[in-house]
Amino acid sequence: MVKEDKRVLKYLFILFFILLIYLAFLVVSPFLKAILASFVLTYIFYPIYRVIRARLKNKTVSALIASLLIILLLSIPLVFILQTVTEEAGYFYLRAKQKIATGGLLKVSCVGDDGAVCDGITFVNQMIADPDMKQWLEDSLKRFTTFIVEQTSDFVFAIPMIIVHLFVTFFTTFYLFKDGHDLAERFKNLLPINRKNQHAIFKKLHDVAHAVIFGTIIVALIQGALGAIGFWVVGISSPLLWGLLMSIFALIPFVGTGIIWVPAVLFLAVTGYTTGNETMLWQAVGLFFYCFFVVAGIDNIIKPKIIGNRANIHPVIVLLGVLGGIKFFGIVGFVIGPLVLASFVAFLDIYEAEKRDGFRD
Repeated sequence: MVKEDKRVLKYLFILFFILLIYLAFLVVSPFLKAILASFVLTYIFYPIYRVIRARLKNKTVSALIASLLIILLLSIPLVFILQTVTEEAGYFYLRAKQKIATGGLLKVSCVGDDGAVCDGITFVNQMIADPDMKQWLEDSLKRFTTFIVEQTSDFVFAIPMIIVHLFVTFFTTFYLFKDGHDLAERFKNLLPINRKNQHAIFKKLHDVAHAVIFGTIIVALIQGALGAIGFWVVGISSPLLWGLLMSIFALIPFVGTGIIWVPAVLFLAVTGYTTGNETMLWQAVGLFFYCFFVVAGIDNIIKPKIIGNRANIHPVIVLLGVLGGIKFFGIVGFVIGPLVLASFVAFLDIYEAEKRDGFRD
């Protein structure tokens, strides 16, 4: 009878615990993205916190300074990027619309030249001159530009709620700096696996986070920045907008930055060839070598050095993680998505090891 009572109490405790987990999730779910963002920020800036802590010897003050430093490092560039991208999107829309309306999207002179390049350009311009095609291009262009501007406008109008989420993010980040190590140790002790695999799973999670954040996200941002500089040097309009798009496409396996810079190189080359503009031809050649060896080359040079042999993430995991992460978690999903899937694979590896060891302590 006593055993039966203990079993009932055990199941009641488990049931009550599950209920509490569900209720706790409901409480924090409105701020889930902010909390996840705080974990990402803490991981990225933890080395800076360690340096400050080593000098000040005070956890609270060090965490506060590190959190304030994050606010400054992120807010100033973000405001500049939002303002510039909005302006460039509007300029790009007006200029492209004017070119489409005049039928001169590829405005080059091919008079008296029956070469294959000019034949292709003439064919494209004739297609653009068709009223239905012209209307479709204008509508597509308008939708693209409207999307960019609306996203920026939505951000501005949602500032009151954004401030609340930012407060939660940086408040959580502050305490993760201050007490994160103790929380990690407590979580580690709750795992029903032996010490060896506890250490292994945390090392695996650390390696995966390092690979996803520094080997994928940071490299993509560097590629976008370098691409924007290259576009600016050769005089391509809206370089910051194109650089931002390069950073986004750099995160997608098998696509990369080439989807942006290859058409730009072709446009410069074709325009320079058909107009006899040698400067533009040399710009096309220079942009090609710059983007091929510098922008795209970073992916093969810097990323392996950052990741090393610690975490080999399959491209499918990155692709599904990025797309699914953005859908469910928003912009922070760029990091969280691949990290969740890679962590799932890591847990499977640990489970396999535990099963092989017979789940011994």
